[in-house]
Amino acid sequence: MDSRKKALADLRSAIKPQREDKEDIAAGSLQDLINAALREPNEKRRRKMLRDFAARRSDVADFLSQNENLINSEAEAALIGAAVGGTFTEKKVSYKGGRRQETLVKKHVPPNMAALGLYLKNRMPEKYSDDPQTEIEVEDLSEMEDMIYGGKDKPEDTEEKDDTV
Repeated sequence: MDSRKKALADLRSAIKPQREDKEDIAAGSLQDLINAALREPNEKRRRKMLRDFAARRSDVADFLSQNENLINSEAEAALIGAAVGGTFTEKKVSYKGGRRQETLVKKHVPPNMAALGLYLKNRMPEKYSDDPQTEIEVEDLSEMEDMIYGGKDKPEDTEEKDDTV
């Protein structure tokens, strides 16, 4: 009986660290880290989560630091997809009578105006900014002034005669 209790205690102690990892952040899922960070309102705890994850999964942290452009491209593609909307096919899995059934479901997602605004403001700030910082174009009026005032050929010391009295 003692050996059984000891075996159960050993099993419990072996399972416990895995449970703690899964409750904190699932042991290797980047998506779980992102979701947990988004849910955490305390900035210090979020930073600690990121440091802990980077320490546990150095391979993922190295990949992210070495492939920043790839990550940015993926994020931009997701933003564009959200901005323009569209029809997407999703695989739905259900179980009937103990058998697994997969069906394809088409979903229409309308354009997300907030994502579209964010994309346009960041990609073309001169055109879509809330506070555009453009230079004022001043038209060259020298030719028009020459026509009105008689041009530079006119001597400045001569006066025009005024016929009105």
